[in-house]
Amino acid sequence: MTGSPKEQLISLLGNDAVLPEEDLAPYAVDGLEPDAVVRPIDRQGISQVLKWACSEGMSVIPRGGGTQLNLGNVPDKVDLVLDLSRYGSRSPDHRPADLTATVDSGITLGVLQQALARHGQFLPLEAPLAASATIGGLLAANTSGPMRYSYGLPRDWLIGIGVVSAQGVETNAGGQVVKNVSGYDLNKLYAGSLGTLGVIVEATFKLSPVPPESRVLAATFPSLLPGMQASDSLLQQVFAPQGLQVIDGHAARQGATVNANLRGMGTANDTRGAVVLAFFAGRNRAIRRRMDDATKLLREQGALDIAGLDGSEGTGLLETLTDLGWSGESIPYLGLKLSLPPSAVVKLVNQLTDPATTSDEQDPIDLEPLSLGVVADPGFGLVRLLWWAQGADDGQSPADGRIAATISRVRDLSRRLGGSTVVEHCPLSVKKGIDVWGETTETIDIMRRIKEKFDPARVLNPGRFVGGI
Repeated sequence: MTGSPKEQLISLLGNDAVLPEEDLAPYAVDGLEPDAVVRPIDRQGISQVLKWACSEGMSVIPRGGGTQLNLGNVPDKVDLVLDLSRYGSRSPDHRPADLTATVDSGITLGVLQQALARHGQFLPLEAPLAASATIGGLLAANTSGPMRYSYGLPRDWLIGIGVVSAQGVETNAGGQVVKNVSGYDLNKLYAGSLGTLGVIVEATFKLSPVPPESRVLAATFPSLLPGMQASDSLLQQVFAPQGLQVIDGHAARQGATVNANLRGMGTANDTRGAVVLAFFAGRNRAIRRRMDDATKLLREQGALDIAGLDGSEGTGLLETLTDLGWSGESIPYLGLKLSLPPSAVVKLVNQLTDPATTSDEQDPIDLEPLSLGVVADPGFGLVRLLWWAQGADDGQSPADGRIAATISRVRDLSRRLGGSTVVEHCPLSVKKGIDVWGETTETIDIMRRIKEKFDPARVLNPGRFVGGI
């Protein structure tokens, strides 16, 4: 094939699928602007692009809705962005009687949920900015939300997958029925691989009926630690909620996270306070009984104020919690995600809020003038630490060395508690000098061999995954 790369792509896909040069800047990844952006509408186009890129030695960055495109290391190079946002116009193959659905990877989570809701079903997954987040991107990043304690992760609901390899070859794994046990479970291999092994083009999920009702119990506490301790106690009860989040005052005040209902609740506006949010779903009588029991326990644990939110209010609160740290107004200057054994979450919060309990010579969260917000999921064992540059001029931002040292100290603390830390957000100048996924483990050699087998030419997302894979 002759001509410039752009001319070759146009001959493959047509002129309307290849963006003009003046439209490429928004597709930059970590400051690296691509040489070309293509927007295929079908699998044949996706396959042709990947086959061409592999033969030309070009790198390809798969892109869905672009909601979490900054997740991952700085790529080695960005030659071509494969925008899959137009690949999702086909209606979901929904089988209500089987509680399954097969969809194109370019469909957004929001559109899919609307289609499933017409039959009283839903996909029990969450993702920031669900109206823009595509199913393929959700799977590649293994994204979850505040209800992960009950819902689990995307790979837990995935029963079949279609993938186009770096060489342009389409393969399928799993099936369209829940009871499918033949062959290797490649679903779990692709989910969470950040598009480094193949481009997801189709996914089949098992589904769940929409709960008859849902409500939220919001309780305020004078500080984060007693809120965490009360949450830990609540999760051990038979009336435990399906989801539970604990946010401190800084996180509660950030952006649109606190709706009108929480603004009237005392310490919800106090940066020293904390809010415990318990999410319940099920039948009306069962929810009321569980909420009554939970209210009693939280009051005994020192809650200052407790309020119940109905379904619509709770849905709005759930969405803003899911978007926190990813929506435009709430993106932090520095954001860390800590994955821990659930039993270690209270210990972590205790050491973060009381430096005297840690052996570090320096407080690991001291990044003034940035303000730290804490969002904890004690049932699942996940804690997000978010530093916002509220009220700080650009010239007052912490030096890169301080930020890198803080990341290192938080990682040390997390490691001592049996966990790991991923850097979700940080200045690009810091990102270039670290591995955002943390230290490599003994499994890195296996991961590198898998990458070599699936993508020997390092076409897909080179350098962005663990250990620079």
